[in-house]
Amino acid sequence: MFLVLLYIAEYENYICAARFWHMSRREKLFAMRYKFLFFCIFLMIIINNAFSQKKWTLKDCMNYAVENASKIKIKCAENDNTSADYRDAALRFAPTLSGNVGVQTNFGRSIDPETNTYGNYTNMSNSYSLSLGYTLFDGFSVVNNYKTSKIAKKMGVLELQQIQDEICLEVAQAYFNVVYYSQMCKVAEKQLNEAKDNLSLSKRQEELGMKSYADVAEFEAAVAEKDYTMTKMLNSRDNALSILKQTMSYPMEDALSFDDNLNMSNVDVSVNESTKQIVEQALNYLPSLVIAKNEIEKNRLSHNTSCWQLLPSLSAYAGYSTGYVAALDGSYQSDPFWEQMNRLQGEYVQLSLSIPIFNGLRGQSDIRRSKNNLNIARYNFEQQSKDVEVEIELAIQDRNGALKELEHADRRADAQAIAYNLNKKKYEQGIISALELQTSSNNLLSAEAEKLNAYFKYNIKKMVVSYYKGVPYLQQL
Repeated sequence: MFLVLLYIAEYENYICAARFWHMSRREKLFAMRYKFLFFCIFLMIIINNAFSQKKWTLKDCMNYAVENASKIKIKCAENDNTSADYRDAALRFAPTLSGNVGVQTNFGRSIDPETNTYGNYTNMSNSYSLSLGYTLFDGFSVVNNYKTSKIAKKMGVLELQQIQDEICLEVAQAYFNVVYYSQMCKVAEKQLNEAKDNLSLSKRQEELGMKSYADVAEFEAAVAEKDYTMTKMLNSRDNALSILKQTMSYPMEDALSFDDNLNMSNVDVSVNESTKQIVEQALNYLPSLVIAKNEIEKNRLSHNTSCWQLLPSLSAYAGYSTGYVAALDGSYQSDPFWEQMNRLQGEYVQLSLSIPIFNGLRGQSDIRRSKNNLNIARYNFEQQSKDVEVEIELAIQDRNGALKELEHADRRADAQAIAYNLNKKKYEQGIISALELQTSSNNLLSAEAEKLNAYFKYNIKKMVVSYYKGVPYLQQL
């Protein structure tokens, strides 16, 4: 493709250079624009091809999913609201300050603001005031709300981390499925080619009278079976790739290529780990458990607030006011603006004590509900702790079991490969039948599939155990 484009470009340059000096000014301008457009298209093709050839690693897929997942975007927006709530809770420690400016016009019989007497006036009055208020005691509601909003902000960050971890695990599982089927496609293709070679050999031996038509028919059936297996693996790989794109929030129409070369020699694990030690680490790290602990503290503060609301609340206020009055009908001469502003000044200081006497037992009901919510949060934390302990124990057992399965599958695959090569030589020597060779080939395919499945299963279980030990999935790569 690139060679064709380069050839066209060279040809166009040659033609343009030969004719350029014989063109009019308008034709020269059109030719230059045409060359610029061709250059842009050529550059876009190169960039698109370079991007499509990128080999995506598991870490690349996880990073892309974390950056583009809708769940994470929604949670980020929710965390921004939580940050705004936290800021508002912090600013409630400051006093409230408000100002007021008013304009009023009176017609007919009314009170003269200047003399406070009734009369028929048409006047206009301006009022200006400032008021300052501060709650001295409200049952520590402001303090508890601030602590609650701080905990909620911290829980939002932990919930975001939990969503990221869940998405990363889903991406890892989908990614390993794609690589698994890609490897199985290679194995199936290799066996298909070998079946075709065996078919060609058997036909040649039939012509020489060394094999019967039954052997040829057996290998024709084997080629059809291997071709079916190859098609099945290709379809499974395409389905796994679509699931991976969906998990990553990656465009379905865009290409996605991987480096599916495996290195199975770096399998290593320490099997002498203490479940109790990992559980202790998980209590301080695992987002779900930390969120459950913070939920206890959040409900404890809510319960304290409900109890303190039964006490009186005390508030202090201070204010300043002034104004100006002018007669619109000329019934009297108004004093100058600043003189009235100075004369009509007023200040006040106020203390307000609010005593809750009876509100329909709403306060007692709030205390009851908050205490129940606190107990529910404690029970929930206890249950989650027990569940995580069981999950960690099972994860360690699954990882160790997957390692043993991988070791046995590796030895079985090597043995089946040796057996197939020996059977192939025996068939060529006429010692075994085509059916026996086909059975050996199927056994090799099954062993290779089990080996790959055990390898990817082990990697997933190992990542899960490392996650419980406090290492996020992205940091394990």
